Amino acid sequence: MTTAYCSGCGQKAAKRFVWHDIRRETWDRLRLFELPAARTLGKLIVTPGTVAREYVMGRRTTWMHPLKLLVATVAVLVLMLATNQYFGVYAGVDRDGVVKRMAAQVLAYSNWSFSLGIVAIVTAAAIVFRRRLGYNLIEVTVLAIYCQSIVLAFISVNMLPTLIWRDPAFILTHKAASQIYVPILKTLIVVVAYRQFFLLSWRTDWPRLVLAGIMVAAINWTLLRIYAWAILWLVSR
Repeated sequence: MTTAYCSGCGQKAAKRFVWHDIRRETWDRLRLFELPAARTLGKLIVTPGTVAREYVMGRRTTWMHPLKLLVATVAVLVLMLATNQYFGVYAGVDRDGVVKRMAAQVLAYSNWSFSLGIVAIVTAAAIVFRRRLGYNLIEVTVLAIYCQSIVLAFISVNMLPTLIWRDPAFILTHKAASQIYVPILKTLIVVVAYRQFFLLSWRTDWPRLVLAGIMVAAINWTLLRIYAWAILWLVSR
């Protein structure tokens, strides 16, 4: 082979394996968090909609691929949930009964539950903003995935205290408080992202932004209730 890549299959030309090659290729395949990941997460905290807009407009090398970032944040959150047994502590119920089996099912199907927010963000955007600025469904989905990634990262940070203080009473208190402020912050993140992505103004477009935020919260709430019902059905079979 005289060129860098095979003209037939596109495979990169390679020499005989040595230790350095194995180490480099293993790292390239296993690494999840690298410089683009740190840069993307840092920027998403402040300007999630801007990151998504730049990505769909062609700035792909600067920002981490949205699906890769989503997989990384889901993996971290699932690991934390399995470590602190967050779904294993309930007040006034039999932990050895249906609830314990339900918790196991929630963890087993967590990848799907963590993706429900993406559906809510895309649906609300399609209804409220339609095809503003000419975005297609895939481009709006990129926005939704980036938003969901930063939301999952925030939830992981929010759960850090439960890895230190594992007292059941503290975990129950943490759950009760989180049910109040986490949905509010999640909605605010999405509303800010909408404004940046669709180039809206707080002054003139706030009614649409408020409506979009309400719709995201309502759709997400509905989807989570359907998901919970489905898990309950699976457990009771």
